[in-house]
Amino acid sequence: MSNKHATLSWAERFALIDQYKPEDTQVCSVFSISNDELSMARTLRDAGRFGSQPAFDAAKYDNPFTASTTMDTTPKTKAKSSSATIHSKPIVSADGSAPQTATKRVKIPQKRGRKGDKIQSALLAVPKQPISVDDFRRQYNVSTAVLRQSRRFISKMDVSVRKQIGTVKVRQDKDTKVLMIWREMESN
Repeated sequence: MSNKHATLSWAERFALIDQYKPEDTQVCSVFSISNDELSMARTLRDAGRFGSQPAFDAAKYDNPFTASTTMDTTPKTKAKSSSATIHSKPIVSADGSAPQTATKRVKIPQKRGRKGDKIQSALLAVPKQPISVDDFRRQYNVSTAVLRQSRRFISKMDVSVRKQIGTVKVRQDKDTKVLMIWREMESN
């Protein structure tokens, strides 16, 4: 229910209030305002900020403060909105590829990480003699973190490749304070 009286100016509201002399609760209810707003408006009117409009026809609004419009004591409850849950089974296409729902395709997680064998070829190229990590990293375009965590990558490689690589060591030289990399072959 929209309140057509809430859009009236304060001068027009006070013209209705002066005409019909309602109680404060009725005024607040009809104009959808709080008691604080009403008292502030009265203070402003008394200070001369606005007055009642002489050309305003209060009779065309009947009496908005009658008991039928303001004393509605029936509890107002909102009807519960029911929402239906739509269950759908995934649809598998004829070729057995990506399952689909009725509205959008199901996202299949993709493999993460680098494509190709860049890390494997870099780890295979680690020399047996210590060299600077920065030089090696720039040459093979792999990060220092990958070189430091080489054990994690080596464990996922084929057994024959693992034996070729051995153990990759990344340590700081005590004298020069330069990070060095080399590999050691595992002895059986």
